[in-house]
Formats: sequence, C-alpha cells, structure tokens
Amino acid sequence: MRVFLFKIVIMKKILTLLMVMLTTFSVNAKCDWSGYWMKKVNQQQNVYTFQTNIDWDSCVDYTWLVYDYQLKRWDTLQDFRGYTQVQFNVKGKYKVGLKAINKCTKPWCDTFLYQIIDITIYGKADVDYKVGAHNCKYYSFKMTEFDTCVEYYYAIYKDSLFEELGEYWDTSSNLYLWLYKNYDFAEEDLVYYNLNSQREVIHTFQDSGRHLLWAYWYNKCTGIDTWVMKKIDVCVTQRMLNVKHLKVSEPKLIGVYDMLGRPVYNIRENEILIYIYSDGTRKKIFKSSN
Repeated sequence: MRVFLFKIVIMKKILTLLMVMLTTFSVNAKCDWSGYWMKKVNQQQNVYTFQTNIDWDSCVDYTWLVYDYQLKRWDTLQDFRGYTQVQFNVKGKYKVGLKAINKCTKPWCDTFLYQIIDITIYGKADVDYKVGAHNCKYYSFKMTEFDTCVEYYYAIYKDSLFEELGEYWDTSSNLYLWLYKNYDFAEEDLVYYNLNSQREVIHTFQDSGRHLLWAYWYNKCTGIDTWVMKKIDVCVTQRMLNVKHLKVSEPKLIGVYDMLGRPVYNIRENEILIYIYSDGTRKKIFKSSN
C-alpha cells in the first residue's frame, strides 16, 4: 500500500512538472521575438536614423529609448512610423534601444532590442583643397586626420543636374545636392574614387564645371562612419575671364518739344516741355521761374 501511495505521489509531481514545462513552453512560444529587428539605416555625421519592423504589428506597442553612458541617463525618442532619429552632440558611448510589449499574449510579453553606438568622430571632420597655380584643373585634397583606426576615402561626381541648377548651385547646401539626387548617381557620373585608404589625394580633372566631392571617414575599430560633401567649381575663374562685359552708355538728349509737339530750341520757363532721349525714353519737365 505504501509503495502504491508513493507511486501516486511521484506521478503527481511528474504531472505537475510537465504542466509547468508546457505552460512555460506556451508562454515562450507566444513571446518569440526572433522575427523582429531594429537597425541603423542612415547616418549623417552625428545624426543617426534607425528603423524597426515592429511598427507593422498591431499587437505590439513600442518606445524608442537612448541611454547616455556619460550622464547615466535614459531619454525617449520620437517615433515616425517605425523610424526614429537621434543626434549625438558629445563624443562617447550610447545605447539606442527599442522597448516592445505584445498585448495580444496572456500574460503580456516584452523585449528590448538595442544597438551600442560609439561616437569617435564628431564635429571636426572636414576636407581642405588647393588649386594649382598654373592649372585650374589640378587639385590637392587633404582630409582631417584622426586615429589609426580610421580609413579615408574620396569620391568625386559630375552630373548634368549641377549645371541645370543655375544660380541655385551657389545657394544650395552641399548636403542638399547629395540628398536631391537621392544618392542616385550613375556609374558614368563618378569621375574619381580611391579604392585604398588615402588621406591626401592629388587629382587632375578632365572637365571644367561643377563637381561634388564626397569625403568619407570609416572607423574600422568601431564601425562608425562620417562623411562630408563639398561643391567644387573647376576652372570657374577662368570661365569668368572669358565673359565680355558691355559698358552701357548714358542716353543722350536728342530733342525738346512743347505739349503740341513743336520743337523747342530755347528753353522756356513756366512751361511743360517734353525731353526725348536716344534710348527712346521721354520725360516731362516743368521749369519754374521761382
């Protein structure tokens, strides 16, 4: 009898353990987040854009968060239908994350997706260039130097759009030209690109006119990249020297007439007279005796 009761107790414990395991398996099955992701989709110097596919699931509520390791502080970020954007104004380490809760499960499931961002380049990235003294197509470029982890790359584009912009070329920002093309430069638009890392580059342009320089810094140790755009007007000064400027002379007075159209050879006072000039303009002039 005792052996029988003992077997019953053992069976109950086994059944209870199986129920717990089945319940845990059921909850975990409902809390499977393997199909969801967040990733960096764009970077403009210290401005990062992230995207998630959680936005497509009506069961899930989520919040974008950023953690500043320097200040030891969390902040929320605004959501733009699955996208968010954050600007890092201080060099250092950050965590951009996504807190998600699935309300369709019982009990509710939650998870936290994140990426670590290490800002090693900020605010100092720039590229200087000099034009040859005797050749306006000869350029030397020099990018800002950073540490040994950084690689340096150049690309130069020439597109018919640049000439079509007219005066807007001068007023548009360098970044606007890049975004206006939507990164869509054709292969024939690329006039120069260095395959190996070079901080200083010498390039002789084949054509004059408007070009767009793209300077790119890549930190191979952290995976952080930074880039700068610059407008280049090749031989623009030389083109300006070839433009002929016409000097416009002042119009000459060719006749004076009274209100009846009769020529007046002696200027009379207290009378309206019509002055006619060589460029066709007419003026009514009244000279008072007072």
